[in-house]
Amino acid sequence: MATDQLAGEGREEAAQVVEAYRRRWEVERFFRLLKTGLGLETFQVRGLARIRKVVAVLLGLAVFLWEVERLGDPFKGFLLQLGGKLGLPSERDGPYLLLRGLVRLLNYEVTQELLKQAKGGRGRSFG
Repeated sequence: MATDQLAGEGREEAAQVVEAYRRRWEVERFFRLLKTGLGLETFQVRGLARIRKVVAVLLGLAVFLWEVERLGDPFKGFLLQLGGKLGLPSERDGPYLLLRGLVRLLNYEVTQELLKQAKGGRGRSFG
């Protein structure tokens, strides 16, 4: 009986270690998204206030993309398609495709707004 109890405790400890590494890996993936995917390290700003602004915007964007990826709802599929997902078996669904899809969606929305303003505000039409 004591041996079974020790074996059970060993399994619990092993499960805790595995869970700790799984969480650490998630943190590492998030920082890779932030640094490599969103280019945090490429920004060149001076002053603490400006650095904080850049980090705040990129953190917000990273959390948004992380949650879209995690939830996997139809919006994720839409962004992946906009991002250039081809549907190949070897293709990965990563935050980078989501980011590219989000940028394309935002570009579309801005273009539509500018075209609307050009038609209504100045009497010109582009299209």
